[in-house]
Amino acid sequence: MTWHIIGAGSMGCLWTAQFLKANMKPVLLLREQRLRSLESDAPSLSIDELDGTTHHYPIQLASPETVTTPIDRLLVCTKAQDAEAAVHSIEDKLSDHCQILLMQNGMGSQQAIAHHFRSQSVWAASTTEGAWIKDFLHVCHAGHGSTWIGPIGRTPDEQAWKNLKHSLESLPFDIHFTDQIEQKLWDKLAVNCAINGLAALYDCKNGELLATQERKERLAALTREVTHVRKAVGIKTTGDLFELVQQVCRDTAMNNSSTCMDARQNRRTELAYINGFLIEQAKKLGIETPENHFLMKELAELGIQ
Repeated sequence: MTWHIIGAGSMGCLWTAQFLKANMKPVLLLREQRLRSLESDAPSLSIDELDGTTHHYPIQLASPETVTTPIDRLLVCTKAQDAEAAVHSIEDKLSDHCQILLMQNGMGSQQAIAHHFRSQSVWAASTTEGAWIKDFLHVCHAGHGSTWIGPIGRTPDEQAWKNLKHSLESLPFDIHFTDQIEQKLWDKLAVNCAINGLAALYDCKNGELLATQERKERLAALTREVTHVRKAVGIKTTGDLFELVQQVCRDTAMNNSSTCMDARQNRRTELAYINGFLIEQAKKLGIETPENHFLMKELAELGIQ
């Protein structure tokens, strides 16, 4: 029951730690250059738990070049812009019945991977688990949440569903399986479209987006545009998306969005797969999205892309 995990960021390390807790033997895949640069012959993964304790686990590391056995289960936790290249880097090692589980912000990369890897079962996940990286192979679990998983692309057969559920059932996560994962991805997209870019623009914590009327109005305007596009695409809306956005701001009040953190460190963000994805979908449907366009323009002027 081996999972290979590609992407050693917060989610990749958090999930690897959960596999280790469940007495499974995950393999964390690193770039070849990074793997060779490691000084320790006995690497460990550290996790700061919510109760304040820190646990250390021996971890098996590899690179796409050093994998010698077929990969039956692959968890992809890279940034959205890196996901396709990451899966292609390991393509020749994937078994025909491989389960590929994608855990990216935004949308677009999941559909592109599912289109190419039609022989395998491709799944997308949307999670509200909170985590951040303290150091290389040292993750802080910042908050419990729920994870939704469902197929992207072709519908898997009943055996594929059973195999995936069986491989994840021992994890200490709140996991739900659905055949309507796109609805969950659009929920997350609404949250990310509203919060991530604005938090980067104002260089603030998520909760501070509710601090002024102007910011709340911008959150509402961005969310309305997601609602319009989502409806035109044919994805059902359950509940008030703006209330969802505000609730996430409250629940993660002291957190910085991933886009804000990327902007502070002058890294390329996932905006192209968040607001950029929404804008492209709207363009195809002939829908105007001025608020999202203006936000992307403001960010670009600050060098945030």
